[in-house]
Amino acid sequence: MFNKSGNKKEKKGPEKVGNDIYGVNSNWKLDQKMGKSTDDDIHRSRYFHRYFRGYTEIRTEKPNGGIKIERFYTEPWLLQDVNPAMYVWYRLLYVLLVAAAIIGYVSLMCMDGFDATSSLLVAAPELISVVALLLLAAAAINYVFMRKRMTLYDHQSSSDNLKKASLIAAVCLAATALMIVVNIFPGVTSPLQELKLAGGVLLCAAAVLAVYLIERGMPYREEENHTVLPAGEAHEIW
Repeated sequence: MFNKSGNKKEKKGPEKVGNDIYGVNSNWKLDQKMGKSTDDDIHRSRYFHRYFRGYTEIRTEKPNGGIKIERFYTEPWLLQDVNPAMYVWYRLLYVLLVAAAIIGYVSLMCMDGFDATSSLLVAAPELISVVALLLLAAAAINYVFMRKRMTLYDHQSSSDNLKKASLIAAVCLAATALMIVVNIFPGVTSPLQELKLAGGVLLCAAAVLAVYLIERGMPYREEENHTVLPAGEAHEIW
């Protein structure tokens, strides 16, 4: 999605020519270099635009007739609008909440003496919750180690992914707790113990839901980008 003028964003994508995925053949005849379009090419094109959103692409012709392409991030940087101490605190808090949820959930579901841990009714949400927690752990690690000055893609892959992963994990854990309660009705050894187990799982769900709620309210600010572009034909990627 390139801006032909190089200085004003265009939300609509450029007109595509032939097999030109990015719509630039009218200027550069890239079809001879890229070959025919395939489903894989289209998939990479979508990822390309997500990853390089906010970048400006500078194209120059080489002496041998080839094309040199350089990409520079030119949109404002995104930063978490908190002081350094709170910046560290939020990351520590997220790690503690996610770790507590994972350790607590695994410990609860591995304990003996509960009918729910061996119930087929509970098995499906229980397994899905494990996968959701693993994805949440990966999102949290990525968030913690993301650079302070973020591109649009950095923000999406850290803050947005953390919110999405924590909300999904919270729903999965709540569903597991619900199935533990439902499993009581066919008959269990100790309904009170099963309810305690469901309550423990709900606490784990509350921990990851807290991550979602805190990050949803997290303030972010823009910082001016002073990138100086070299000479060449400029196209904004959007």
